[in-house]
Amino acid sequence: MRKVLFILFLLIRLTASSQCISNQSSTLIPAGPYQPGDVVTVNYTLGDFTGINVNWIHAFQINLGVGWTNLTPILAPGNPFGSVGNWLWDLQNIYPGGFNFGPGWRFVNTGTAGWGTSSSGPFIISFQVTVASTCTPDNLSISIEVFDDCTTGGWSNGGCCVDPAYNIYNGVVQIPPIITSNINHF
Repeated sequence: MRKVLFILFLLIRLTASSQCISNQSSTLIPAGPYQPGDVVTVNYTLGDFTGINVNWIHAFQINLGVGWTNLTPILAPGNPFGSVGNWLWDLQNIYPGGFNFGPGWRFVNTGTAGWGTSSSGPFIISFQVTVASTCTPDNLSISIEVFDDCTTGGWSNGGCCVDPAYNIYNGVVQIPPIITSNINHF
């Protein structure tokens, strides 16, 4: 009986921690740690999106620590076998329902405004960030949040996908030591 309860608890926990997204991965080029001025390319893949109650994928939000600057999009997500529309890079957008989004990519459905895309993926995105000039060990965290059109207010069928942010990197700016020459006292 204990084994059955343990397996049941494990399955519920796995389902609760990631309702709609699966098979996420990422790479950083170059790998950390990072110093001021370093330029980093971030590649992220969402292997599959399965919406609950016909909620469709609508946006990829990029969350950066204060130590990053110069966020630059490189590769937008594809839309394999999805709805008519395109992915748009946006620094900030307030959806009609009041949901505040950005920066990242959001899907603009040209068939039905406010809806996401029916595509289940895979979705691959890429962007660059630069470590800001600083003399303190500022936060360099990077994460991605995936939102469905129920969360953004375009679809109201309930049972939204509330998936946790996918953590890509945790670290701080590595401050190089200041090297000075000896002082001569004459």
